[in-house]
Formats: sequence, C-alpha cells, structure tokens
Amino acid sequence: MKLSMITPHAYFLAIATCLLLPISFAQARMVTQIVPTLTITEEYQDNYFQTGSDTFEEWTTSYELGFTLGFLKKRSKIYLAYNPEYTDYKNQNERNSLDQNASLSAAYQVTKHTSAKADISYDGHDGNNTGASWEHSASASVDSQLTKTVKTSLAYDFSNSFDQQLRTGDYKEHQTHNASTSIHKAFGPRNSMGANFSYATDNYKNSDADEYESYEPSAFLTYWFSRRDGVETNIEYESKEFDTDAGNDYETVAGDIRYIRKFTRHFDGYVKYRHYMSDKEDGDHIIYHPSTGIDWDITEDAGISIGVGILFHDWDNDKGDSTDPFLDLNAYKVFNLSPKGSLTITGSSSYDASDDEAASLGYNISYQAGFSLSYLLARRLSSQLFGSYELQQFKETVDRRDDTYEIGGGLTWNPLKWLQVSANATHTNFKTDDASREDYKDNTITIFVRFVPERPIRPDKMPSRKSLEKELFD
Repeated sequence: MKLSMITPHAYFLAIATCLLLPISFAQARMVTQIVPTLTITEEYQDNYFQTGSDTFEEWTTSYELGFTLGFLKKRSKIYLAYNPEYTDYKNQNERNSLDQNASLSAAYQVTKHTSAKADISYDGHDGNNTGASWEHSASASVDSQLTKTVKTSLAYDFSNSFDQQLRTGDYKEHQTHNASTSIHKAFGPRNSMGANFSYATDNYKNSDADEYESYEPSAFLTYWFSRRDGVETNIEYESKEFDTDAGNDYETVAGDIRYIRKFTRHFDGYVKYRHYMSDKEDGDHIIYHPSTGIDWDITEDAGISIGVGILFHDWDNDKGDSTDPFLDLNAYKVFNLSPKGSLTITGSSSYDASDDEAASLGYNISYQAGFSLSYLLARRLSSQLFGSYELQQFKETVDRRDDTYEIGGGLTWNPLKWLQVSANATHTNFKTDDASREDYKDNTITIFVRFVPERPIRPDKMPSRKSLEKELFD
C-alpha cells in the first residue's frame, strides 16, 4: 500500500486528535493504559549501499504512528505495540512503502520460584532491498529456583532477518534458531557448579556456505579453598555441521583452569591455562593458551577482566605452526560519573573454529569494545556520545582481517512533557584486506520529532549488556 492513497496532510490531521487522547484506567488490581504516539524522522546517508566506490546518497522521511497498550497485574506484565510507518525515499521512489510493525513483551510469575518471559517483534520493512535491513524475532525463557541452591533455565530465540553478510558483504535473508538449557548449583557462599546445553541452526533462503547446525554442551566448577584462593574450571564440546559439500564439518573440545588470588574485596589476580582441540576433515588444530591477568569488581553480570597470553598453534595440515599474542577481555561496567552523567563500557575477545556470522571461513580471532556516555546538559537537554571498534581475523581458509570503527553522538531536547526532538550523527569506517569486499566509509545524520502524550507502561526493561552491544555492534 502506497502513500499515494493517503495525503500527508490527511495523515497529520487524523493523528493529531488521537495524540491528545491517551486512555488510562484501572480494574481490580490491574492497571491498563493506551497511548498513541507520533514520530517523524528525517535521515541522510552519504553511502547508502556501503560501497568503496560509486557511493550513493539517500534522504528518507518517515512518519510512524504508534499505538501502545500495556497492563500490569500482580503476577503479570504485558506490553503491546503497533506502529504503522510510511517511508518516503528521495532517490528511490520505487521503495516508498507503508509498513506494519508490531511487538509484544510479556512477563509472568508462574509460581513463587518460577518466572517466564516472552518477546515477539514483527518488522514490516521486509522488502529485501539492498541497503535496508529488517528482522522478525521471537524469544521465550523460563527460570526456576528448584531449591535454595539449585536453579534452572530454558530459553529459545528465533530470528528471520535480511541483513549484510559478513563474508561477502551481500544482503541475504536467513533464519536462525537457538535453544538452550542450564542448571546451576551453589554450595557454600562462593562455590558453584553447573552445566549448559545449546542447539543452534542458521539457514539461508537461498543455499549458502555459511549455513550450519551446531550442538554445544558445557560444564563449569568454581571452588574457593580459602578466603583468598580459588580455582575455576570450564569444559565445553561443540559439533558443527555445514549444509554444503565443502568438508567444513568439525568437532571441538576445549577446557581451561584458572587459579585466582583475591588481593582486595574488589580486585583479583589470576593465572590461567586453556587447551583447545579442533577435529576437522582437513586436519586437526590444537591451541595451547597460557595467560595471566586481573579481575576488577566482578559480579554475576558485570565487572572487568583483562589478561594477556600467547596462543601456540599446532596445525595438522599444510598450515605452519605459529604463535599469536592474545588479549583476554571480558568487560561490562556502568560508571555513574555524577547525578547528571554515566559512562557504560563493554568489551570481549574470543577465538573459535568458526564465527557464527561467517561460519564457512573457519578459525577466527575476534575483539570488540565500545562505550556509551550520557550527560544531562540542562534540565530539558541531554547528550550522548558512543563509539565502538571490532576486529575479526580469519586464519584458516583465508588470511583476512576486518576492522570496523564507529563513532557518533547526539542531542535530545524535551521542550514540553509530550514533545521530544533529537539529532544524531554517526560515522562508520570499515576496512578489510579481502579482495571480495571493499573498504567503505558511511556518514548518517538523523533528526526526529516525537509526540508522546503520556509515558507508556511496559514490562521492566533495564539497561543490559545485551541491549548495549546490540546498539553498538549490530
């Protein structure tokens, strides 16, 4: 359906009245709210197709009318959203469209010790147009505290998306499924053990070398044999099969042991050894990985851990044995700088027999780090600065290195309680030494005006590492 059937003026007149009429009411122990919103967005991109040459500029204007319905009860929370959006392209008129977007988030306390969550998102921008990504997604999880010391979890994630493939740079549609389960047991104030299992698939609409099916069981043990001395150990197995005849199937077994010395309440030092074995059809690959490092302010879902080590490679094929320096990084931390500002950082590193986003390229080393800085400049004016860096090295089927830098920032002004105006700018720089892809730079400027007569109620959505990394790296 095109906007040729609906004039912009009629669009504005129809929604202006709705925006002033939020509905909120309560029934016995239940709060319900209906809130309409309007967002007008103007975006400029100087390299829409992200190419190294023959760059293409594009301006888009979108009008999004949102209806949100939320209600809370003592044991349940539900938030529904429906957002029809019309997008007008300046240089690609054939892409002009009216798209339907919808989402649902729900949380339910099944029993005193069992909770369930579910999220569903439908993205109406599903025209499979190069340069424009979309994703339909769904997830569900159940967490249960079986006893005082034993807890379990079940989770499932689904995604059907059209996005840029890391290996080729082409836009392709593919579908992923990921199911996982875990059980954890605590014994003593700081000791714990547990096991996890996950199953994942990635299937492309058109047959592709990156399609795979994987199984991954793992287990861990943490034990403190004195107030200051402890040990952690992990073991994991992965089997990954590819839907091609290229002979890339493999099995890996990896394990590590880490001695920890607690210096202060928030500061630890450690010595670690990890052993990695990969069995592939074209030869085995063994990594001997000693390292040492520090932990700072580690909790269940936050903290900073940094270590330095060396990867000693033993290849049972035509690749020569080699060594690589490696930075062990696992960080997520929120710094409240003042009542007006906060800084959040995240970072991680890994090496594996294959990367989920470019599975057919084989063994890879990856690093990613990013930050988000928010500061309240005035009572109604806030600012944000963010940046990220990603490094991916593929050293088996190809000798390839990709570097992605991104920096951006913006201002948000709330002149009225129901009116928000924002302006953001982002610069992206992608570099690769692979002949099949081009280096490119891309600058994006976005301005949007949002009318929100009343803040919608919704299930609690606390800032998390997962949500931050999705914003920075996806």
